[in-house]
Amino acid sequence: MIFLNNNIRGINYSTTGSVDPKTCAVDFAKIMKGKGHTLDFSLESLEKEVDRILVQYASVDFEDLSILEDFLTAYVGETLIANFGGSWTGNYYAPMSLAGVNYYSSFITINDFRFNPNHFIGYYLTNGQAVEGTFYQYLYRRNQITEDTHDYSGEGLLGNIKK
Repeated sequence: MIFLNNNIRGINYSTTGSVDPKTCAVDFAKIMKGKGHTLDFSLESLEKEVDRILVQYASVDFEDLSILEDFLTAYVGETLIANFGGSWTGNYYAPMSLAGVNYYSSFITINDFRFNPNHFIGYYLTNGQAVEGTFYQYLYRRNQITEDTHDYSGEGLLGNIKK
């Protein structure tokens, strides 16, 4: 298991209630630094590191995928908030929470644009890069997911945030 054992031992998150996503994002950045990733809450880290992490860890066991999804959700959301302002709405649940699933429970709002970081991450971990594309594409060229197609001709997530 990539995140369990020594990596998150001693980190005490609530398993029955929501937590501050910033705490999880900071912890994730520290864990991933030890694995050779630079998660410094910059746009460059979203452009380069998110895809590296997704490719590197997309084939781990289900428990670790769930932990990765929760940590990466917090990191992506907090990085966007750090760079563009905004805030979380709803309850964010930490890795290994028994209380809820972030896919349904939390999202960020920036400049009246609502975004759930967990949606892209969850789709990617379920369907893979061949179907979902890269996070870089999602940032700059791809519009929201529709029923049966992905639009790569749009302004991407950052274009929507900046409107």
